[in-house]
Amino acid sequence: MNAPTVTLEAGSDAAGPLFRLRGQLGFAGVPGVLASGRQLFPASGVVRLDLGGLDNVNSAGLALLLEWQHEFRHSGREMKLLNIPRTLVNIARVSELEPILAIPA
Repeated sequence: MNAPTVTLEAGSDAAGPLFRLRGQLGFAGVPGVLASGRQLFPASGVVRLDLGGLDNVNSAGLALLLEWQHEFRHSGREMKLLNIPRTLVNIARVSELEPILAIPA
């Protein structure tokens, strides 16, 4: 079995809690990261997610972010994406999902 291709790291900076995705966010890594996020993310407030450490992302990664967005909205939380890779922006644009993920134009 292959090792996870993506990791979710919890940390903080001057603005508060900060979560970072690193690696390749694709089909192989999404299930593990989905479960990790459910355990790590706070139950309330804003979840800042830095995507700058992603080397690669595909439609499975977009689906993960949409699932988190849905869960956050349902529970009254907010997800704020930082350092969004161009590849993800392009996939979201083609899929007309930029507004749902609050990706700046």
